[in-house]
Amino acid sequence: MDIALENGCMFVMDGLLLPPALRFEGKPYPDGWRLVRGLRSQEIDRCARDCGWSLISMGSSMRRTAIGFGRAGSLQRAASYLLAETRKNAFNAMEITKITSRRFFGLHLVCVAAHCRSLQKGSRF
Repeated sequence: MDIALENGCMFVMDGLLLPPALRFEGKPYPDGWRLVRGLRSQEIDRCARDCGWSLISMGSSMRRTAIGFGRAGSLQRAASYLLAETRKNAFNAMEITKITSRRFFGLHLVCVAAHCRSLQKGSRF
């Protein structure tokens, strides 16, 4: 799978019922997620507020480190784990806040930090 992940990427649960103004173009990602194209959390939050919805962030940052022979595979494994945690905690969106990568004895060590987010109608959790 050739999906470029970077700092500030937003994922939204695939199939989430949203008003027409909040239907973002995106690329399918494994396990029922969609990577939102060309928008950061500030733009999504602004669009949500204009529709009477909100993009809520709860809790502290989550982190996951993955080791592998390729950077892309390690990054995808770390992101997939964080997306599974996001779903488990009943959130419907996630923002990647920081990606760091190092090589160590020929292996790629990738650390991904992210925040769970929720797109919801209204401004209360």
